[in-house]
This record gives sequence, structure tokens and C-alpha cells, in this order.
Amino acid sequence: METFLGYYFVRFNPNSAFFPSFNANGGGGQFVYNFNQWVGGVVDLGAVTAGSLGGSNIDSTVINLVAGPRVTYRNGSRFQPFAHILFGGAYSTASVPVGVPQERIILPTGPAVTTRLVASNTGFAMLLGGGVDIKVGDHITVRPIGADYYLTRLPNPLTGNNTNQNNFRYSAGISFVLGTQ
Repeated sequence: METFLGYYFVRFNPNSAFFPSFNANGGGGQFVYNFNQWVGGVVDLGAVTAGSLGGSNIDSTVINLVAGPRVTYRNGSRFQPFAHILFGGAYSTASVPVGVPQERIILPTGPAVTTRLVASNTGFAMLLGGGVDIKVGDHITVRPIGADYYLTRLPNPLTGNNTNQNNFRYSAGISFVLGTQ
């Protein structure tokens, strides 16, 4: 078994004339159960956020939960390349502040209060890609690069129709190996 904790960078391409492509940063984790030396099952949970979209005050967050098979090439070397295909879902939320910061309401017993309009959607998500883990100890590997084609199929906020978004995800982090490799 392995657990991965790391940084995620995603380049989102909304496939919409009204919403520009944007970058989002965040993190996540993976749990891998290795059935044998080569094949394992992966569960990936991650979240990324962008504080503004296209120079506007729109704050966007996307959370994914996907699972599927992973093939890892272990040949006794420190370098362990892998490939996976993961399927599941994505939850997307976007919010915008109502009013301007000067119009905040001050409560007599607490801090300033602001209001935000929020919209959210859920849909299909898929990750297809791989990376390389470098063994640095018996129970620790470092992942300098993981690269995935990240497909999301979320409803268009203006039309409500499902549209495919062809995105890219980069990951890096550390894995803890439980048991023997």
C-alpha cells in the first residue's frame, strides 16, 4: 500500500466564450493498494482553487474524487514510472462578492461581514496520465513529476448543457510505502 500527499497545479480550459482559461493551485492525496508488483488500485482526492478568473472577483474551486487502475514499472531501480486511468466526479464552485469592500456591515460584537453569491455544479471527471516516483528510502518515494490529461464534464453555467473541459494537471509530492515494494 502507498499514500501520496502533494501539490496540484491545474490549467483549466472551460471551453466557453464567456470564461477564459485559468490556472488553479491546491493539493491532494492518493491511496494505492498494490495487488502485485505491477498493478494497483488508486483513489485520488484533490482540490484546487483560483482566487480570480480573468481579472474579475470570481473565486473558483474544483474538487475531484476519482479511482482506477495504475501500472507501475518496478525493475529494482530507484526510478519507478507509472501510468493510470482514473474515473469519478468533480465538484465545482464559483463565488463572487456582493457589493464592494467599503460597504461591509460591521456587527457590534464581531468582525466585518461580507456576502457572496455562490454557484456550484457536479459532473464527471477523468484523469489519464502518469509520472515517476523516486525511491529515497525503504518506505519513502518522492514524485518530482506527475502529468495528467484531466477531463471534466460539468454543466455550462449559462446554458446548463454539459460540456467537456480538456484540462492539464501537474502533481509533485511524497509517497509513504506501507509494507514492501
